[in-house]
Amino acid sequence: MGHSDDARGWPSVKDLCRISAAALAGGCAIGLVGGLFRWLLAAADDHRDRLLAWVRLDPSWRWAVAVLGAAAAVALARHIVRWVPQAAGSGVQRVEAELREEIAPVGIRLVAAKFVGGLLSLGAGMALGREGPTVQMGASFGADAGHRFGASAHDVRTISAGAAGAGLAVAFGAPMGGAMFVFEEVARAFRLRLALATFVAVSSAVAVSWLLLGTEPIFSLPAPVSAPSMASLPVYAVLGLLLGAAGVAYNKLVIFLLNVADAAPRLVPEAKAAIVGGMVGLLGLAAPELIGGGDVLNQEILNEQVTLGYLALILLVRWLLGPLCYSVSTPGGLFAPLLAVGAAAGALFAWPLQEFFPALGISLTAAAIVGMSTFFAAVVRAPFTGVILIVEMTATTALVVPMIIAAAGALLSATVLHGPPVYDTLRHRMEAAQHPGSRTPEP
Repeated sequence: MGHSDDARGWPSVKDLCRISAAALAGGCAIGLVGGLFRWLLAAADDHRDRLLAWVRLDPSWRWAVAVLGAAAAVALARHIVRWVPQAAGSGVQRVEAELREEIAPVGIRLVAAKFVGGLLSLGAGMALGREGPTVQMGASFGADAGHRFGASAHDVRTISAGAAGAGLAVAFGAPMGGAMFVFEEVARAFRLRLALATFVAVSSAVAVSWLLLGTEPIFSLPAPVSAPSMASLPVYAVLGLLLGAAGVAYNKLVIFLLNVADAAPRLVPEAKAAIVGGMVGLLGLAAPELIGGGDVLNQEILNEQVTLGYLALILLVRWLLGPLCYSVSTPGGLFAPLLAVGAAAGALFAWPLQEFFPALGISLTAAAIVGMSTFFAAVVRAPFTGVILIVEMTATTALVVPMIIAAAGALLSATVLHGPPVYDTLRHRMEAAQHPGSRTPEP
């Protein structure tokens, strides 16, 4: 693969130093840029909430400001993708394809497109994740650093993969989740070079991002979560089986809506994006908490500040809204929206259990936490990443056992239903678009 090892097959000290230095540079870069990206998104969310509050004071004509403003922002985000097509969508599948040498890598110019396009689409309230832009920006920073430090082509890809994980770590404040994402999903391997590049990039990125974002976890729990009872563990297995089937259906919906959007050739991409953006803006007038990345919804569910009917509404709206927003190919990821769906589904599952079987001790908060990690495992098919990610985001380890049990159930049912991981399907779809003669596997 173009790298020099000593006689024992181990990388040379020179190689390891070069990898470490490049990973450190790439990690610091995505820590700064990704931290700024998250900070600006929080500011955009605050401004959007203020705008919607202003509109509700006199909706007779002000509603048009919110709707047209969201439509224009999303259309502009999609126009940026016209300039840099590689900035479309999540970017995770593109990073994976670049690592496998299936497509050519994109230069550092991708960072500006992903940064500005992501701010416009996510800031407008699209139900997309901030991790998609940060993962792809991290991969670009890592590859650029590898080239600048004179790394081999193999090591450039390795550093790029590690910095991609650093991007995920910055997005969610989850260093170990970012590292596991590299080993389990991006590279699907664990090697010395990859581990070194990943740990250096992730740790440096998170340390730099702390300067802008602080060290608090993404979600705060209203009270410590108690360890589950033995009697509740089979119940969590059932939750996993159900969410595994739901994950297969969700993946099919993502691909279906992408195909629907592609099948409307009479509308330019910017017009399609503007229509969806306007719909999001209109929804925001009625229920501002239902739009955006989903952190507000997750926190409400974890705080148990929800009614049964509201939980059902969250699940229905977010189930449709995430894939709909993703279908117009503006910069934005799939991860964050998954968590809101999983949290709502887990809490809905626990509601009757809490009412009729209180001895099981399954609270809405506990089921929501397990639901987030399990639905992630079902859709992405990366169970360890999902568990570690949610443990770090909630700063609780009491539910690790039910999270693992539920993830196993999700993997089982998704496998039985022959549902491929979402990023595999998206990667095959991307390759088929670049090579029209090839056949894309059925989702």
